[in-house]
Amino acid sequence: MKALNAQQSRELEQRAQQQGCPLLQLMEQAGAAVARFFKKKYEMEQKRVVVLCGRGNNGGDGFVAARYLAENKARVVVLLVDGQPATENAAAMYRRLYEQPAVRVFSYSDDRELAFSLLETADFIIDAVYGIGFHGRVAAHMEPLFEQVSKAAAVVVAVDIPSGLLCDTGTMEGPCIRADYTVSFSTLKCAHILNPGTELCGEVSVAPIGISAALIEQQAAAVQVTEMADVVRAIKPREPESHKGSFGRLLCICGSTGMAGAAAMSISAALRCGVGLVDAALPRDIYPVVATQAQEAVYTLLDILPEGKYSVESRRSLEKSSSLCSAILLGCGLGVAPHTKALVEEVISGSRVPVILDADGINSILGHIDILKTTDVPLILTPHPGEMSRLMGKTVSEIQQNRVRYARQFAMDYAVTLVLKGAGTVIAAPDGSIWLNRTGNAGMAKGGSGDVLAGMLASFTAQGIPATAAAAVAVYLHGLAGDRCAAQLSQTAMLPTDLIAMLPKLFLEIGR
Repeated sequence: MKALNAQQSRELEQRAQQQGCPLLQLMEQAGAAVARFFKKKYEMEQKRVVVLCGRGNNGGDGFVAARYLAENKARVVVLLVDGQPATENAAAMYRRLYEQPAVRVFSYSDDRELAFSLLETADFIIDAVYGIGFHGRVAAHMEPLFEQVSKAAAVVVAVDIPSGLLCDTGTMEGPCIRADYTVSFSTLKCAHILNPGTELCGEVSVAPIGISAALIEQQAAAVQVTEMADVVRAIKPREPESHKGSFGRLLCICGSTGMAGAAAMSISAALRCGVGLVDAALPRDIYPVVATQAQEAVYTLLDILPEGKYSVESRRSLEKSSSLCSAILLGCGLGVAPHTKALVEEVISGSRVPVILDADGINSILGHIDILKTTDVPLILTPHPGEMSRLMGKTVSEIQQNRVRYARQFAMDYAVTLVLKGAGTVIAAPDGSIWLNRTGNAGMAKGGSGDVLAGMLASFTAQGIPATAAAAVAVYLHGLAGDRCAAQLSQTAMLPTDLIAMLPKLFLEIGR
């Protein structure tokens, strides 16, 4: 699904108008959609609803919603928070309010105490103050009103976007209304899926308002949001005549003394995601531990000499394994030692197949990340915010405040697919396109979750799914597995290995 920024949303509306859908009609449909949301979810008869209406077209949507809710016998009060409507269409809808005499209208500036009292006793508050065009900071005289909304016990529903939130970034420069629900029109907006906007929007639903699916499909988007349909398209059904060679061969260079678990989880996750064969290259001393947990893999055992180098035989074995694989996963529990750093550089510059760099694979190139520019094969990096901070020389706070911007910048500068992990994982492609993920939960914030994701992503890549699509699919299924585990086991008790155990159920659901 597409998520649009403010300019793209305006372009979509303009194109709809050019095709014979007047803005006044779109406003009518938008307000009606808000009323339908209430009708489907709540019994509205005699419920007290306060509609906060601003001066622009977002306020016009609120006037329409007020009219429809009153027709459904709700007790509706419209609160003009900043005076009379200032746009032609909003003014037209304001005049139509008088067709429904049950709606009462008050002005915030005339009697603040009355306004606060109405909010205090409301069952529902509709936020139709500012729309997607809002920028800057909420006017000072509005701040007490926003504070009163935050104190109210009412359910808060935002029209298109919570007031005070910046559409393009999901951030705010001052007070912002926190909604329990947001009714978005035609498409998602960037603020709905970018933190902290995600939390401020509450549960977001997308309502049609008469703009055709064809127009929406044609509209350029700031980001794409991964959905199950994308997973189904990317992972093809298996042909009856298939054999293990049909589904790729993954080389996992992973693990070190004390980090056998990282190797085992990444290998097991890769196998569960359908790759034909996993060749795990790891130190000989952890082989007995890993092999008991991932029996289906084949193993390339590595010996490290006392001077801290791989033996000649180990290097020959790695060269042979590299020549046979269709993708390489590098880094899960690998450690950061001189011999591993040298290996990471050699693999990146010499590989003829896609390379996935995770964890210590990323840490090994810090300080000389231009090594990423020495290859023409697809590269996928999977940093968490701390690793991203070190890669870009920014603070974690800076990275987190504009995750899309930094992910896109790095992906384009180094021609890689960048998976910036965390709440609302960002996938950035070398061409600057962005995919955002909405699955997953805080129960996944445990050591090992990243190893599972890396194995999944590498498995899909080895099977021939293009890098960005493989990343989007892996992140989506990883988060969905986490959501199912949280529902069954709780966020507190769930473990990364539970994610792997959940994968077969997800593949059954999608018929793969």
